[in-house]
Amino acid sequence: MSIAPDASKASSWLVRALTTDFCPWANRFVYWLKEPVGWFVLATAASVMIGAFLAPIGWTLAAALAAVILVGMVWPWVAVRAVSCRLTPEVDCVHEDDRCHLALSVRNVLPMPVWGLAVEGFLDRVCDDGMSKHPPTAALAYVRPWAVSTYRFGVQPELRGHYPDGVTSLTCSFPFGIWTARRELGDVSRVTVWPKVYPIAGQTALTGRRRAETGDGNRIGRCGDIVGVREYRLGDAAKQVNWVATARADRLIVSERSGPECPRIHVVISDQAGGSRAELADRIRVAASLMANLHRSSIPLRIRIGNRQVTPRVGRDGFVQIMNALTDVPIDGVDQVTRIGRADGHTMIAIDSDADGNPRVSISDPGRNHRIKAEHDDRVIRRDLALDDQLLALWTEVRDANLVA
Repeated sequence: MSIAPDASKASSWLVRALTTDFCPWANRFVYWLKEPVGWFVLATAASVMIGAFLAPIGWTLAAALAAVILVGMVWPWVAVRAVSCRLTPEVDCVHEDDRCHLALSVRNVLPMPVWGLAVEGFLDRVCDDGMSKHPPTAALAYVRPWAVSTYRFGVQPELRGHYPDGVTSLTCSFPFGIWTARRELGDVSRVTVWPKVYPIAGQTALTGRRRAETGDGNRIGRCGDIVGVREYRLGDAAKQVNWVATARADRLIVSERSGPECPRIHVVISDQAGGSRAELADRIRVAASLMANLHRSSIPLRIRIGNRQVTPRVGRDGFVQIMNALTDVPIDGVDQVTRIGRADGHTMIAIDSDADGNPRVSISDPGRNHRIKAEHDDRVIRRDLALDDQLLALWTEVRDANLVA
């Protein structure tokens, strides 16, 4: 006889009982008990009742608890108001998971040290449900008296955004940790965290079909004029080998040819909510990696993110445009559905998610060689596998086209 169903039901009932708020109307009456000092106050009141009606020892306990409460609340309150702080990042922009160094300058006007200061609320965005308690951005064990001290430390932002996106507070709960004093930290410089960009090897073979999008240009290709030579790479066609240069260098040298002028690629990125925050974050990282690769290849882009359109400029300014546009996507997405639409003869890339929450890249190239692949191509980037390995080999059509050339 199996008892697994009954055990499962009991476990489910226990989890529901521990995580359900059965009396939300009573929260305002017991909210003060969330801080440990509330329980100390309750214990002090009980000690007073014991001293008044049962035994004199209750008065001793009440006095000791009252002294702990007084010191545990007065010292943190004085500490956060006796110092002035300035928090400054060393760079204005950084990618997710990259090391970001911050400088915290603290001026202590007291003739005695200050212990237990912490800065909270500067880098609090994470990829989980946002309900867990996060560690402080910075914590100081000791601040010298009558001095201005500067502390430098490194952090790794986990999720894109403009920080701080709320109130940054200077806190202290020293010495007993029963109550936390807070004061808003006004002198804070902002930092922008861009989506993480994974490298993509090679260059896309998207060409487009319109007459204005053809003809020799400055891109590297396989059918234009010879623009130079380089060493042989795996996948290069034999007819590209420059035998004269090969004999002179005693190693395989191939001729580098120009390619057709690149088409303007229409990119549609879905910012629709759905699934977890981590699923949307991975979708934006895939989009950032793909856009960075195309922009680095000097391919003109027209990007639509939800209802916003971006036409990146050339060079570093265009890269900053792309990263800022992706950073501005809400961390939980938007409720409005993004309409992908049809390519209508244009080369188009659509980035959304499949039913399992995996990022999906849909490519529509009307000028593609149909002997190699169909005009439409859907590629799913699985989240349970390494994103960097999958994105590194995204442009497989360049190698395949060389092999059949």
